Amino acid sequence: MTNSQSEFDNPYPLKRLIRRRVFPLYLILGVAFGGAVAVGGTELMESIYLEFASRRAAIIDEAMMQTAPVPWTALSEGALPEGVYETPSGAQFLKSLRTEESELSLSRLQIYGPDGTIVYSTIDSRIGHLDASPAFLAAMVKNERTIVRKPADDGTELYELYVPLQLDSGGRLVVELYEPVGILDKVLLKAVGPAVAAPLIFLVLLGLASNGIISRAQRDIDWRTSQLARLRQELEKFVSRSTIDATRQSVGQTAIGSRQIECTLLMSDIRNFTAYSEERTPEEVVKFLNRVMSIQVAAITQFGGDVDKMIGDAVLAIFDGENREERAIKAAEKLLRDLDREHLPRGVGVGVFSGPVISGAIGPTDRQDFTVIGDSVNVTARLCSAANAGELIVDAQTMRSAGVEITASEELSLKGRKQVILIERRKIS
Repeated sequence: MTNSQSEFDNPYPLKRLIRRRVFPLYLILGVAFGGAVAVGGTELMESIYLEFASRRAAIIDEAMMQTAPVPWTALSEGALPEGVYETPSGAQFLKSLRTEESELSLSRLQIYGPDGTIVYSTIDSRIGHLDASPAFLAAMVKNERTIVRKPADDGTELYELYVPLQLDSGGRLVVELYEPVGILDKVLLKAVGPAVAAPLIFLVLLGLASNGIISRAQRDIDWRTSQLARLRQELEKFVSRSTIDATRQSVGQTAIGSRQIECTLLMSDIRNFTAYSEERTPEEVVKFLNRVMSIQVAAITQFGGDVDKMIGDAVLAIFDGENREERAIKAAEKLLRDLDREHLPRGVGVGVFSGPVISGAIGPTDRQDFTVIGDSVNVTARLCSAANAGELIVDAQTMRSAGVEITASEELSLKGRKQVILIERRKIS
């Protein structure tokens, strides 16, 4: 089978192409959508958390301005915590701050002075330490709220929420609140989960439904392709190989073109076939013809010939390419020998001739025949008519081109031609 035949016979791989090109897009779309929702949800929840942290920082600021305004203001203006806490109001400040920390259910709290000194911490040992981290600087210098994810000492992870405070007195502080990561993750999952799951489930259902539709479509395509392939194979039995090739090459063109070629022609004909047909039933005639034609076509095909047509009891075959003359003579000799061994009621005469022909489509546009025409075809037919049963007639030029020795040549006058042709008769048995 040629590549073009395989292309025509193979069904269009709709299912495979969609699975390779479309379904991955579904997956990419689902992952991209889920990722976008997750990122957007995370940013939203972090913004909410920072907003809550800002409100808690404002509550702490308001409470401190009411209960311990002096130390609170002093710390915001850069006073060191050691000096502040040694004053009488410092003890009240610490007490009030711890009360607010408890009432707000803060897991941990740190407050920074303008230079990054920790002026208050849930962990007393950290008070007075300098910790001017990038998150603190963003809050203090740029007045930006910042969230940082860090591991805690016990192995859990916390969100550090940095909130800048601008006091009415002009002082500045940064409040750092801590929240467990798990709390935010649970809220995020609860808020974002349904939004992510719904489109993903839709994409999965869409993919399953599409796969079912595509599978049914592929089965229909496969069945139709197999039927067309069977029809093509049956139709190809009625036309020559050159007709098939020319038809395939003309796909996309308005018509099948004609061309002149040099070839060797072989024509055979059953002798006295008309009388045989009169004496036999149609069934017997058809059986006899099928047997004779099968033997001839097999020999012609074996030597690379192409059966152009079968006209009643005659066969016209074309040989082209390398060693065409030699292959045509060998095919003629073989078919005559094979027929002789069958001991059929009628013999066959064969003529072989080489020359130029026009190969192309003949007839109106709605009913054409792809064949060869020209004087060479007519000469071949005359040689075939001159051959007796079991006899092969070849022109001398074809014999010489085939490298076959001419042992007994004769001149043959053909009807419609002024010049005689030098030929050789061979009785094959």
